[in-house]
Amino acid sequence: MTAIIVASLLLLALITGIVGVVVVGLEGRGSERLASLRPRLAKAGEHLNGDGNPPPAFLRLLRGLHLNVR
Repeated sequence: MTAIIVASLLLLALITGIVGVVVVGLEGRGSERLASLRPRLAKAGEHLNGDGNPPPAFLRLLRGLHLNVR
């Protein structure tokens, strides 16, 4: 039971951190302090909005699994 609670709290912390970083990237807040992360945050935002292209390695993996991809 304790392991489930600890795992749930760790997962919640991870999700909160990811959402926080993406919100900073989408809103542009903190971009002066995080100038080195600005392109990565913008790319993550595009992918979360559904505007980004899938990485080539992921497409190769799907083709290797014989799944139809563009």
